[in-house]
Amino acid sequence: MACSGDAVPDVTISIVNHSNRDQVLECVENLDRLYGGDPRVEIAVLDNGSDDGSAALIRERFPSIRLIEQHYWAGFGANHNTIIGATSSRYVFVLNDDTRVEQGTVETMVRAMDADSTIAVLGPSLVYGGGRRQPSAWRYPTPAVCALWALTMGSIGIVQSNRDEPRDVDWVSGSAMMLRRSAIEELGLFDENIYMYMEETDLCRRLTKAGHRIVYTPHVQVTHAQWGSTASRPEHRTNELWRSRHYYWHKHHSVVGARAAAVFDGVRYSVGALCAEVLTRLPFGDRFFSGQAMPPSEFRLNARCAFHGPVGPGLRELAADWNATHAAPPP
Repeated sequence: MACSGDAVPDVTISIVNHSNRDQVLECVENLDRLYGGDPRVEIAVLDNGSDDGSAALIRERFPSIRLIEQHYWAGFGANHNTIIGATSSRYVFVLNDDTRVEQGTVETMVRAMDADSTIAVLGPSLVYGGGRRQPSAWRYPTPAVCALWALTMGSIGIVQSNRDEPRDVDWVSGSAMMLRRSAIEELGLFDENIYMYMEETDLCRRLTKAGHRIVYTPHVQVTHAQWGSTASRPEHRTNELWRSRHYYWHKHHSVVGARAAAVFDGVRYSVGALCAEVLTRLPFGDRFFSGQAMPPSEFRLNARCAFHGPVGPGLRELAADWNATHAAPPP
């Protein structure tokens, strides 16, 4: 990895923090230990109106890290767009604040993208703390794919991150994705009409249509805790997810196609709700749902949102309420 100039780093690691103090401090400490003082790598943290002292602690403990303090809440894509707009590196490594990277992660990804200019997005393998692989690359949720997902309950032909060799995929998780700046500036950054969820799907779709490649590389692993600062807002999170999915379908498909995709997803969650309801009546039901399995009520909420759109306020409304009482929203 060679520095592209005396003042311009090769890579900006783009992190957004939203009142997630403990995790973001661990994330930044890990990155600072690996890349602090390296002129080829810039670590940039945007503090998204946190009220837990996160920004002050980052400023105090990590003076070499670029801190952007934003006194209002904005969405995932808008926040990373702010960091992208404030930096000029050749690559931007979008990274969640609930992740940990290993020595050589950034260097390996840069070498892969330097070696092939057709790659616009490179996604690593995401793993849980114990090393178990997470799904992190998928097919686009087209009507046909949603139909397949409904028929197989998501078990066949959807996940693309289940191989041990690098491969071209449709889209990768925004929890950890390296972007080629020249490609995203050519086509536009994250769509800020999407507050959260599906913004990376939309970006990859636009890049693919323009002839760029989206590549998943399992040779690089990033540990990811999942959900981060939205974990305490499951209903708001679900409503926001479905608002984004419906927006995505209408943006990239016809009215008929968008409706078909939504119906197929609604059927899948309805069947899931029925199966989950049956499981709750079995002797081991409580133990089954004590893990990561979705309870019947969550399946039903997802089904309603698929058929009808969000059935209540999402994360966007939470942000609007907070901005109205705590801070002036962006111009």
